[in-house]
Amino acid sequence: MQATLLLDDGTKIPGRAAGAPGVTVGELSVYNGHDAIHRLTDPASAGQICAFTQPSVGTWGVNTEHCETGTPWLRGLIAREIAPIPSNWRSAETLDFFLRRNLVTAIEGIDTLELDRYAAEKQIRRCAVVSGDFSGWDALLAQVRSYRGGDPFPAAVKTPVTYGSGKNAVAHAAVCDFGSSHGLTQLLNSIRVRVTLLPPYDAPTIFSRGGYDVLILPNGAGSPRSHPGITEGLRGLIASDVPLLGFGLGFRFVAQAAGARLLPMRRAHRGAWLPVTGLRTGAVLYTRQDHGQTPEEPLPPGMTVTHRNAADGTAEGFTLEGKPVSAFHFLPCSDLRLGGTGEILSAFFNLLRRGDISDAG
Repeated sequence: MQATLLLDDGTKIPGRAAGAPGVTVGELSVYNGHDAIHRLTDPASAGQICAFTQPSVGTWGVNTEHCETGTPWLRGLIAREIAPIPSNWRSAETLDFFLRRNLVTAIEGIDTLELDRYAAEKQIRRCAVVSGDFSGWDALLAQVRSYRGGDPFPAAVKTPVTYGSGKNAVAHAAVCDFGSSHGLTQLLNSIRVRVTLLPPYDAPTIFSRGGYDVLILPNGAGSPRSHPGITEGLRGLIASDVPLLGFGLGFRFVAQAAGARLLPMRRAHRGAWLPVTGLRTGAVLYTRQDHGQTPEEPLPPGMTVTHRNAADGTAEGFTLEGKPVSAFHFLPCSDLRLGGTGEILSAFFNLLRRGDISDAG
């Protein structure tokens, strides 16, 4: 069956239908990693139609160990090829079957590297994928151009939920749950940190009542500019000198609360193995990222950049002068052996335990 990719500038690109038949509209994102199933099931992907620049996706197939959650959150998938036969002894099903079973519309046969270049050049933000015959192109284009997304935190907890025992715990972290996967929770539990997930809109208020050592703001979908209430709550916590640690979307929330202005990026950072330089040590981390905004520079007084993207120089990490606050635009890795943010989390809680959190940057 034929399929069509419709961009928000009116461009139509033909391809082959994959996944479930239908019509889907969302934010266009471009991702350079192989891990399609991780991307599909990460709640931070809510509202997006993702184009994978790897020549073939789904080569690992699908198994529950690769899933961030049990539900796909991408609204659609764009690929050069969806591998018909997985090469992984743990694979339980093909990616295409997973897409069909979960009613996710996809298109293959697209030159996704050229799409990445064109989208960056023309600043394409939204798109639609159409399977089969279709005639309502004008109405669909209007729908694409007006798309603003739905609930950015559809998988967030509604009441506090705690993971890990208090016995032998080195700290109790509150996590503002933007609908992030359980990967961060498992990582924190592995370094003996008890975790309580808090509803995102109530997290600053609940945290201020006490009982927690640090508030962590993880990755998620959406933009801080759409949630001024959360930002105001964080401003109050920053003024109270409580420890804050942000990643991904959390980085942008902390940056906005500290007075920075967020700007859209010409080319978003989405994917794996993106190089980031630590300015204090000169070490280069290869990181996983998922964002399309960056703080405008120069940053407000008191914000000190600690990490920069080695490719375009944008700020990837900062601390607040005289405050126990650190934030990083790259994302935690679920395997401590791979270093990067795993090492950062371990170092952060070591400093917290020693009472020297002011050096967390």
